[in-house]
Amino acid sequence: MITEHNRKAWDKQVDNKNPWTVPVSLEEIEKARKREWEIFLTPTVPVPKNWFPSLKGAKVLCLASGGGQQGTVLAAAGAKVTVFDNSEKQLGQDDFVAERDGLEIKTVRGGMADLSVFEEETFDLKGGI
Repeated sequence: MITEHNRKAWDKQVDNKNPWTVPVSLEEIEKARKREWEIFLTPTVPVPKNWFPSLKGAKVLCLASGGGQQGTVLAAAGAKVTVFDNSEKQLGQDDFVAERDGLEIKTVRGGMADLSVFEEETFDLKGGI
């Protein structure tokens, strides 16, 4: 099954420390708390901030975005974040940053082809890689 293959592949990427699986630093979280944040979905160009609504209190769903990067930065910037990813190890990276830096993040394992675990109209912003 493709979903199982993908999960195993990303779990292995965490073990191999692929750049998309390495959590952000405490310094990056501190910057995000001061609203000095950047989100990367490509290696070199950050997503323009004007693509995001006000993050303070916004309910955000990060699809296939485990790894301790995008979701943790958005949480530090004030969003209420749920990270939905197929890889348990990728979600573990988000849990690690949340515990390390005192962030509230909900992590849910699943494939983004089936979002039925979430009620309709639950989130203000949905996005992912």
